[in-house]
Amino acid sequence: MSARSSWLLFYPRTSLSIALVFLMGFGVPHATHAEGPGTTRANPPVLVIVEVPKPWLVPRFLVARKMRDTISEYEALPGLAFKAYSIRHADGAFGGLYLWDDADRARTWFSPGWFERVERERGAAAQVRFFQVLTVIDTVQGGTLMDTRSKSVASLLMLPPNSVLADFSPEALVGLVAADKRVPGLLRRYRVIDEGGRTGVLSIWESTAAARLLMSDSMEAESEWFDTPILLPSSLPSHPSRLGGSEGAPQ
Repeated sequence: MSARSSWLLFYPRTSLSIALVFLMGFGVPHATHAEGPGTTRANPPVLVIVEVPKPWLVPRFLVARKMRDTISEYEALPGLAFKAYSIRHADGAFGGLYLWDDADRARTWFSPGWFERVERERGAAAQVRFFQVLTVIDTVQGGTLMDTRSKSVASLLMLPPNSVLADFSPEALVGLVAADKRVPGLLRRYRVIDEGGRTGVLSIWESTAAARLLMSDSMEAESEWFDTPILLPSSLPSHPSRLGGSEGAPQ
């Protein structure tokens, strides 16, 4: 989050005050880019998931409206390949699913000063999670376009170690990438490893219906769901995030 725009949620004494402060400004962090299996990089791309608690009385539509006010700050941010603004289903926490070109860019953005600003201005600490990205698939020809009124949703599945889907060896990833490109209703997919070494899959779906066709609540996986009301690919010229279906292909 930049100093130029912030959601000044410092939880004043009355609920009315919180609502008024919310209307004054809003800013949320993001995520960015990756490569295919077989690629070796000293500083690989990363997914960053940011979540900030939402005041109970602020409606979802107002959260999305304030998110749109920050688009210009992020659409040409160096090192950021793609951001999906996010609202978590479980508790309404708002933030973003950021795909960064590398960890250096991401950690420079999410500096100690960034965390201090968020807590000071919003009255609550942000939760920020980092994931190494092994593959990125964008199934849209030419790349997923900006959508400021998206009906898309995202799912994060963290896989149990004994799951056949948790095999992220180079050989397995070749087949997984090929299969990902043919999934109906799937816009983007990142295969990731969290800081604890667990494997996972972050998927962005064109709609809830598309996601539910292939996802089951009974799956043996730890799952989180998000509304993603804004999809924001990088607008920088020749950015890898614009490669569409070829992005994430095995090298």
